[in-house]
Amino acid sequence: VKGLERQLQQAEEDQKELSDQADLTTKRLARAGKLTSALSDEQVRWRETADKIGEDTDLLVGDVFLGSACISYYGAFTGVYRDELVGNWVQQCKNMKIPVAGDSSLRGTLSNPVEVREWNIWGLPTDSVSIDNGILTTRGKRWPLMIDPQNQANSWLKAMEAKNGLRIIKLTTPLSFGSPVLMEDIGEVLDPSLETILLKQVFKSGGRSLIRIGDSDVDYDENFKFYMTTKMPNPHYLPEVCIKVTIINFTVTRKGLEDQLLGDVVRSERPDLEEQKDRLVVSIANDKKQLKDLEDKILKLLKESKGNILDDEMLINTLNNSKVTSGMIHGRVKEAEVTEKDINEAREQYRPVASQGSIIYFVIADLAVISPMYQFSLSYFARLFNYCLEACEKSEDLPTRLRLLNIYTMDFMFTMVCRGLFEAHKLLYSFLLCTSWLRDSGFITPLEWNFMLRG
Repeated sequence: VKGLERQLQQAEEDQKELSDQADLTTKRLARAGKLTSALSDEQVRWRETADKIGEDTDLLVGDVFLGSACISYYGAFTGVYRDELVGNWVQQCKNMKIPVAGDSSLRGTLSNPVEVREWNIWGLPTDSVSIDNGILTTRGKRWPLMIDPQNQANSWLKAMEAKNGLRIIKLTTPLSFGSPVLMEDIGEVLDPSLETILLKQVFKSGGRSLIRIGDSDVDYDENFKFYMTTKMPNPHYLPEVCIKVTIINFTVTRKGLEDQLLGDVVRSERPDLEEQKDRLVVSIANDKKQLKDLEDKILKLLKESKGNILDDEMLINTLNNSKVTSGMIHGRVKEAEVTEKDINEAREQYRPVASQGSIIYFVIADLAVISPMYQFSLSYFARLFNYCLEACEKSEDLPTRLRLLNIYTMDFMFTMVCRGLFEAHKLLYSFLLCTSWLRDSGFITPLEWNFMLRG
C-alpha cells in the first residue's frame, strides 16, 4: 500500500509539473505571438530610425563644426549675409570631404521647437534671424552683447529671465546668488572692471568659487548669467572686445519685420490658425518625447532581462504598448504635417499687408537721417499697426479685406507720422512712401532708381 501511495504521490507531482509546464508554454506562446506581432510592426520604424541615426552620426562632425562656427563668428552679421556665409561654409566642407548636411543650419542643429515656442511667447520675434539670435544668446560659451536699437532683445530677456529674478543693478550681488544680470546701454568701450566676468576668471579658495571684481573677491554662483545690450545701431567694437563676448545683431531687418507683422496680422484676423499652430508644436513635441521614453524603457528592460525573454511579461507588454503608441503617433505626425502645410498656406495669404507694413516702418525709420528729431520706435509703430488691424473696415471677402487693410494702414500711418514732421518734410515723406512701394512692387527697377539718384 505504501508503495502505491508513493507512486500516486509521484504521479501527482509529475502531473502538476506537466500542468505548470503546459501553462508556462501557453503563456510563452501568447507572449511570443505578441512579441512577433510587435517586432514585425516595429521593425520598419526601428530600421528607419537606425538608418536616420546612422546618417545623422555620419554628418555629426560637419553639422557640429558649422554650429560652432555660427556661434563663434556670425552673430554680428545680418540675416542675408549669415545665409551666404553658411552656404559658403557648407560648400567648403563638401570640397574638403567633411561630411555635412546640405541644409545644415544653426536652428536645425541646436534648437528645440518647444523651447523656441516659449521664447516667442516671451516676446522673441518669430522670424528665423531672431530665433538664431535666441540660440546664440542661450548656447554661446561667452556672455552675449546684443546690438539692439529697437529694444527687442531687451524686452525678450526681461520677460524670459523674470522668473529667475533678473536684476539690472551693480554686479556684486547677483554674482553671489546666481541671479541673471542685464546691463543696458553698453557703449563701444567696455568697463575694465568687467574683464574678469567676461573672461570667467573663477578660482577656488577654501572650497568656494570666487571671482575678483575690482579690489574684492566675491562668491560666484554657477547659475549666474550676464547679458549686455546696446542701443547703438552700428557700433564699432575692437577685436579685443569681440573675443571676450558673443556679439549678436538683433537689429530688425526688412524680411524679419515682415515675418513679425505677418504673425500680428494672422493673430488678429485668424486667431484660430495661430492657436492651431501652437497646439501642433506642443503635440508633436509631446509625441516625440513619449516615443523616446518608451524606447528608453525598452532598451533598459532588454539590458536588464535575464533568462528566457518570453518570461519577461513587462518587456513584452512594453513592446506591445510601443507598437500601439508609435502607430498612433505616426498617424498624428502625418496629420500634423498636412495641417502645418495648410496653416502656412493660409498665413501666406495675409503677407501683402505685412510686406507693406514693413516698407512703411523702414521709410519712417529713415526719417531720422533727415532730422535727428524724427525718432519713431518699433514698439510705437507696432502699436499703430495693430490699431489699424482693429479699426479698419471689416469684410468677409479676403481680397477685399486685404485691400482695405493696405489702404487704411497707409493712410493712417501717413497721417500719424505727418503730425510730427515739419511742413517742408511732408512732401519728401510721401515721396519716399510712394517710391518704396513702387520699388518693392517692381514698377521702379533698381537701374531706374539709381539713374534718378545719381544721373
